[in-house]
Amino acid sequence: MDSVVIGGSSSIGLPIVQALANAGHGVTATYNSSPPPKNDSVKWVRLDIMSRESIDSFGDECPSTDLLVLLPSLSLGKKLEAYTDELIDEVVTVNFSGQVRLLQAVKNHLTRGSQVIVMASIAAQRGSSDPLYGATKGAMISLTKSLAKSLAPTTRVNAIAPGMVRDTAMHDSTPKSIIDGHLAQTPTGHFPSAEDIAGIVVDMTRSHWSSLNGACIDLNGGQYLR
Repeated sequence: MDSVVIGGSSSIGLPIVQALANAGHGVTATYNSSPPPKNDSVKWVRLDIMSRESIDSFGDECPSTDLLVLLPSLSLGKKLEAYTDELIDEVVTVNFSGQVRLLQAVKNHLTRGSQVIVMASIAAQRGSSDPLYGATKGAMISLTKSLAKSLAPTTRVNAIAPGMVRDTAMHDSTPKSIIDGHLAQTPTGHFPSAEDIAGIVVDMTRSHWSSLNGACIDLNGGQYLR
């Protein structure tokens, strides 16, 4: 199976890339600024999701793809009044419109029986103190539902919506008081790790998930139920 991971150099992306490689996938993964350490089982390609030229170039070189994982995510943690036009454009592009353009660019490389997995967030379901982050993640879930119909039967499209995830840049940069507050609201009393998310992504490629299409898998320990 050939997999493409967009945003593979992120703190969630790296475990996903490694788990897919360990499962025998041929993996192409993207980074933006600094290339990750060399890995003979992974082909790293630079991609700037903010640049149409970069997206088109990636689309021209994209390999035949059985699994496409979309991880780009930007949370600035700002209130509505703090957003300038430039910041609005940046968050909307990274979290939504750039990924739409990327899908346009690679659509013809998706194989029959392929799957797209979108990384959403609990913020898309319950709202967020950062309104642009919550709204753009919600847009990706809506896009997932629409594409699950329009791309079928060739490609299935599903989303994963975690709450706080351990071993990630977002977790590590969040004040302890806020982490403790999230934990107190989580009935299971723990957060998934980045490695847990990676294991779920790998498992979703297996045949017993073949009827999953247009779904959003909530991984928040019961913090938000719908």
